[in-house]
Amino acid sequence: MRPPVKDPIRVLLIDGQRIVLAGLKLLIESDTRFAVCGVAASRDEALAQIGQHDPDIIILELDMGEDSGLYLIPLLHSQCRAKIVVLTGNKDLALHDQAIITGARGVVGKDDLPKMLFNAIEKIHQGELWLNRDATARILLGVAKAHAPKGAAPEEKLLASLTKKEEKVLQAVVASSGKQLKIIADELFISQHTLRNHLAAIYEKLGVANRLELYVFCSSQSRGNPG
Repeated sequence: MRPPVKDPIRVLLIDGQRIVLAGLKLLIESDTRFAVCGVAASRDEALAQIGQHDPDIIILELDMGEDSGLYLIPLLHSQCRAKIVVLTGNKDLALHDQAIITGARGVVGKDDLPKMLFNAIEKIHQGELWLNRDATARILLGVAKAHAPKGAAPEEKLLASLTKKEEKVLQAVVASSGKQLKIIADELFISQHTLRNHLAAIYEKLGVANRLELYVFCSSQSRGNPG
């Protein structure tokens, strides 16, 4: 019996250069795992396309002329559930890091091989971050410095509010930063739905929004409490 055919990942392309959009559309559609549901060359076009097509993944260029791709990220998140992949020719690593902190799930360079972009789309769609070790270290250090706690007591109180089960989930997630939630759930012998519920409760209690901020929170705690 053949396995069921998966629906293609629906991709919206946002780039200020229409020729680039045309070529990128052909490239993405050369792989049957993906389907381009819309293209946009400006903020207004992007918002209109989101309303029409509800994409799974948004591929966004940071250099958008009058519209900054960086400032588009939170706006896009407020309008749809899509995960954002930055595809850019800009070499500024600080800008790449800021895109991740703002809400993008990964950054791919326009000089990378197409296979790199395809892999990033698929992994990010599965819920992973697309970051190399250097980028992860830079982002964690930068965010931790910017949000360094004035004292350990408030953070300790937040951690103390977790249940025993939530503490176990927290330890497993932080120790498995590169793994999909499904794998972590299997290791904890719980369903992925249950894991997501525990994570939602942990995020609320610790005042973080996602796994990256959770790593930053725990990283600052480990440095503040040596040994």
